[in-house]
Amino acid sequence: MLERSRDGRIVFAGDSIGRNQWESMVCMLAAAVPAASSSRVYERSGKPISRHKGYLAMVFADYNLSVEYYRAPMIVMVHRFPAANNATAGSVRGGVRLDALPRHADRWAAADVLVLNSGHWWNQHKTVKAGNYFMVGDRLNKTMDIKEAFQRSLQTVKDWELSSAQLSESYFFFRSFSPSHYSNGTWNTGGSCAGQREPPTTNNGRSEEEYSWMNAMIAKMTEDIKSHGRKARFLNITHMTELRPDGHPAGHREPGTPPDAPEDCSHWCLPGVPDVWNQILYAHLLSAGYGTRRNQR
Repeated sequence: MLERSRDGRIVFAGDSIGRNQWESMVCMLAAAVPAASSSRVYERSGKPISRHKGYLAMVFADYNLSVEYYRAPMIVMVHRFPAANNATAGSVRGGVRLDALPRHADRWAAADVLVLNSGHWWNQHKTVKAGNYFMVGDRLNKTMDIKEAFQRSLQTVKDWELSSAQLSESYFFFRSFSPSHYSNGTWNTGGSCAGQREPPTTNNGRSEEEYSWMNAMIAKMTEDIKSHGRKARFLNITHMTELRPDGHPAGHREPGTPPDAPEDCSHWCLPGVPDVWNQILYAHLLSAGYGTRRNQR
C-alpha cells in the first residue's frame, strides 16, 4: 500500500472513531517501513500524536505520502455561540449547520483517498440535550428530528463531492456505524464491557435495529455519488464490528485518565478491530485499481 500510495494523500475526516481508524492505518503503514527509515515517519507540524483537537498529518517521507486526520464529529459545521448569546438564547449553546461542511473541508478535497465517518454524535445527548440545535443557513430549528437532520447533512456531503473537480479522480469512502458495547447502563451511567473476553458467535440484531436507518442513508448517498461516475464506496463494517465486544479498552484508558472515569466501550484497542476495517478498505482500493496508473508513470 505504501508503494501504491506514493506521492499521495490519504485523508480521514470524522469523529473520534474515525481517528481510531486513522491511528490504525498509520500504525499498519509504519510497521512496513524499514527500521533504518523509521525517523522518516513523523507528524508534519511536530504535534504529539496524543493531540485530540484540529488535525494531524503523518508524513511517510520516503514515499512522499501523508496520512491525515481532520476532526469533524458531525461531518458538517458546528457553530459554538458566545456565552453572552447563551444567556439570551436560553438553552441554545451551539448550532449544527446542516448545509455547510467544516472550514477545513477544502483540505479534504485534494486527497487521493478520502474516508469519512459520522454517527456517534448524532443522538439526543450530543445535540438537543446538550443545547446544540440544527441550522440551515442562519435559521435555528429546534423541532427538526435527528433522522431528518442526518439526511440533510449527507445531502450536503453529496453535493460537495459531486461539485468538486478535485475529487473527480479520488477514491471516496463513507464508513458505516461502529457499534458500542455497553452493558447495564450507558457510557455515563455505569455501563461496562470489562467482562467481555471472547467474540460472540452470533449477533443479537441490536445494531440492525438501532443503526439501520443511519447506514441505509449512508449507503444510498454513496450509491448516488457512484451513479455519477465517481469512485465512491460504502465501507460497511457494522455487522462484523458488532461481534467484537471484547475489543474495547474498557477500563484501560489513556495515561492520565482519572481512575473513576467511565469505561470506554466505544473506541477500539490497537492492534484490533479498526485494522480489519483498513484491510477491507485496501481490498476495495485494490479491486478499483488503486495506484496502478501512478506505478506505471
